[in-house]
Amino acid sequence: MKKLYSILVCVLLITTVFAGCVGEVQEGSYSEDVGAEDHDHADHSDHDHGEEDHEEHAEMAAMIPTFEILSEHPMKCMNDNEVVTKFVDVFGVYVIAPEDATDEYILHTANVLAQYIDNDEDGVPDDPKVLDILVEGGFVAPVWKSDDRDKFWEANRGTPCGDSIRTAASVYYGSDSGDNWAIGGIEKSYEEKGVPGPWDTNIEEIWHIVSYGWYEAYPEYFGDREDRSSKLTVAMDTARGGYFRDTPKQYPDDAWYIYDCGEGGYGCYVHEYFYWIVATNIGALDPALTGKCVFTDPEGNGYPNPEWGICTREELEQKDVLAFELLNDYGFNLPTVIPDGSYKSEP
Repeated sequence: MKKLYSILVCVLLITTVFAGCVGEVQEGSYSEDVGAEDHDHADHSDHDHGEEDHEEHAEMAAMIPTFEILSEHPMKCMNDNEVVTKFVDVFGVYVIAPEDATDEYILHTANVLAQYIDNDEDGVPDDPKVLDILVEGGFVAPVWKSDDRDKFWEANRGTPCGDSIRTAASVYYGSDSGDNWAIGGIEKSYEEKGVPGPWDTNIEEIWHIVSYGWYEAYPEYFGDREDRSSKLTVAMDTARGGYFRDTPKQYPDDAWYIYDCGEGGYGCYVHEYFYWIVATNIGALDPALTGKCVFTDPEGNGYPNPEWGICTREELEQKDVLAFELLNDYGFNLPTVIPDGSYKSEP
């Protein structure tokens, strides 16, 4: 067993180090080419997606994350920079952070990442195809400040790291541009005090990273192309009240997804929509848990989120029928449980 584990670790390191020069995808930059390449996948039937590989990858249970904060990354160039110095291996996808990032934040993000990859926490990634794309594509999950992000890309453009590492999204800390953190999970406040608690930006941003595996593994279902050939884009166009490459001057009155992506392009709207429907489907937007979906003013008046008009799974099933069917009726092993930053599977 130890020999098998050693072989697996070596293979994983080699895969990570020599991930192809795919180019980084920085947060806020949604290239229409990213995730658009058509990948062959054997099973397009409406059931048991990912399960054909589940037994083949059962040995990956031996690589259950230990959440040890490491001082080195498998890619040499990642160890030669002065920006990120802390790393956590999560099924071969690394959380990266600078020295002043607190261990609490780093480990919370690493656990959320693990829960998105292995949502049922049985020690085996829920969809090995998705994980393979993330590992081979060089995706990382940064926990840093905006200055760290800028310094990292400035120092690494034209290097193996700049060519091979993809971020897609980041989680920020610090008083100037920090995100919302809910250590212990967004359900903790409700469970302890019976009132909504703080939002956790990790739920959104880490999904934005993991979702690239879904775009590329199953393009007919989750593809983010502007040719609108996937079930995801069809559902999104319906939610927006029609096809709009950019933000229209005014969305139709019956639209319930009215996001303004600026000049991000069609893919930007797809990525944000995928996050909204997944977060709604797992119950993360329930007003009983946080104020993410319905804002409350000092007088106690509630106002709906200006981007997204559905707060609960039940509302999603009734209003966004195509999205609900895509997430629940095709047999994909998508997340069903809200990540709380406490991945519990034991080696």
